[in-house]
Parts: sequence; C-alpha cells; structure tokens
Amino acid sequence: MAHLVFQTAFPGDLFLSVPLMKRIKEWDFSTPVVLACRPGLGDFFVRFGLADVVISVDKKKGAEEALKQLRAQEWDTIFSPHESVRTALWMRSLKAKRKVGFRKWWNGLVYDTRVERPLDFPDALRQLSLLTPLDSRLAELFGSEEAQALRSPTTRSGPVDFRVPMIPEWASMQVMQHSPERGVVFLAPGSVWATKRWTQSGYVDLACALLSSGVDVELVGSKAEKPLCDEIQQQVHAHVVAGMVKTLSAGFLGKLTNKAGETSLTELVLLLNKGVALVSNDSGAMHAAAAAGLPTVAVFGPTTLDLGYRPWQNRAIVIQHELGCRPCGKHGHDRCPIGTHACMKNITPSEVLGTLQQLI
Repeated sequence: MAHLVFQTAFPGDLFLSVPLMKRIKEWDFSTPVVLACRPGLGDFFVRFGLADVVISVDKKKGAEEALKQLRAQEWDTIFSPHESVRTALWMRSLKAKRKVGFRKWWNGLVYDTRVERPLDFPDALRQLSLLTPLDSRLAELFGSEEAQALRSPTTRSGPVDFRVPMIPEWASMQVMQHSPERGVVFLAPGSVWATKRWTQSGYVDLACALLSSGVDVELVGSKAEKPLCDEIQQQVHAHVVAGMVKTLSAGFLGKLTNKAGETSLTELVLLLNKGVALVSNDSGAMHAAAAAGLPTVAVFGPTTLDLGYRPWQNRAIVIQHELGCRPCGKHGHDRCPIGTHACMKNITPSEVLGTLQQLI
C-alpha cells in the first residue's frame, strides 16, 4: 500500500504542494508516497525525500499509460489538490481506502473525504489543509493564531514585505538551508503567461545596474524561456560594448551568465541555493527560490496576492502597483486585455533595484 498525491498542475503549483508532502511523510512515515505529476518535474521530490516514486502524467498524450499504472494497485489514501473535472473522473476510476479532495457541488461521488478549500489562505496552506481531516495535530495548528496571521494580504498597492510574520516550520516549503557561496543575483524574466513578465527592458536595465556595481548576474529559466534570456543577454552585452555600463570601482565589472534551458527542476533549486537573491515574476522560479531558501524580489502585475500565490518563504518582497484592472485573471494572459500592460510597464528598474538592496 502507498499514499498517492495527484498534482498535475504547472511547476509553481506543484512546488506549493511541498508542505503537504512534507507533512504526509511526518504523519505516516512508514507508508510510501507516490507523486503523479507532469513529465520532468518529479525528480525534485524524490531527491529531497518528499516522494518515494514518481509517475509521469503526460496530458498531451492522453495520460493513458500513467492511468494504467495508477489503476494497477489499490491505494491507501489519494490526495488530489487538482480540482478539474477531468482529474475527478480519473480519481473515480482508481481504487483507494480514502480519496481526499476539495469540496465541489458535483464531486461527492468521487471523494469520500472533502475539504472546504480555504480561499483566504495562500495556496501552500490550502493544499496542506487536505490533510487536516486525518491529522488532528495539523487541524489544531490550522486553528492557531500563528496560522491565522498567514492569511493572504488583500492590499494591491506598494511593496509587500513578507519577512513578518514568519512561516512556521510545519508549513514551510523550504527543503534545504540557504548556503550562499557566490555573490550572484539571479534574474528569472520568464513566465508561461506573457502578461506576467516584467518588461524586457526592465530586466536589461536592472542587469546593467548590478553589473556596474560589480555584482555577478545569472539568467535562469526553462528551455521555452531561453530565447527571452538570450535576447536580454545580447542587449546587456550591447550596453557593455557601447560603454553604457560603467564600473563604480577600480574597473571591476560583474559577470553575466545565461543558464536558461540548462537546468532540471532539481538543478535549478540547487543552483539558486548558492546565490544571494533572485528577481523574478510571479512564476515557477519564484517558488523554486522558496524551496531553496533564496531571498526573492517578485514583480506582480496581472495577478494579485489575494489569489493566494505569494512567494511562500520568509525572505521575500513583492512589488506591485495598484490599478483598477488588477487582477485580470487567475493566471495572466498572452496579451493585456486592455492593451496597456501598465501593471508591468509602470514598475521601474530603480524601484526593483532599491527593493533588492533593501532585502539583501
């Protein structure tokens, strides 16, 4: 017998499953945990002891091979943070002593244990709440003042400093102690959704400012984000050649490196763990930094913090500007719905640099 966590969402949502999976291991340390997730994402969970086995679910190919594996055994408990109808239909076809999911008006025949999704909490705690019907101590912790202080902020203006209140260890998604070995600032300019990306010129100017002060900069991202990182690298080099990047001390200039497309999820976390800080959008890289314990400045545009997807760590500041059009969706869009993209264009490199200096 084994427990199954079925979470086939994007990498950022999968990272936010870490507190749940850590707690499952503590709650029932003697039972193996299997994670079903998108291809290429599960190695991280095995590497850090959060899952014993990973089953890849390739939705683009219909997921039949994965479902065949999942149906081949009876599970002890199935936890399903994913809320789609398709996922529910898949869960109904599996055999388990218990199936735990979030309550929907239509899924009573799928899950025998249904949890009200606590929408005013960050998503890491929402997912963790799936274990509260089975873990009485965790249920007590959820009712504590410590947990209540972690409700999602409703403000949509100014920077939001998440260094206080602290996330308690029982809810943490950090998997390793932050161990900076190099004075590197990482920049993660990509996102699956175009409107969630801070401006390319903003990242170029920020990189130039950091290099001018002698700070090494590394660009990180997925294979799909490599073309964007390549363009930023080329523009920064053009600024250096044109003499627009000037050193502030004895001719010392920081080094720019482009690591986009070169790292797996596990390798990205290990890489980030050795740096000084990250500047990113509301993206998977932001959540990878939280797992690595890396201080983070996150630039939020179309999404807002009350949606529940804040950087889930104790050393993070979110930059955002209040606009009547925010949020324009849960995930962002390929194009700004009103054609301005002001939520990102209004955030300046000097504002981001100042926040970064404040954080580190």
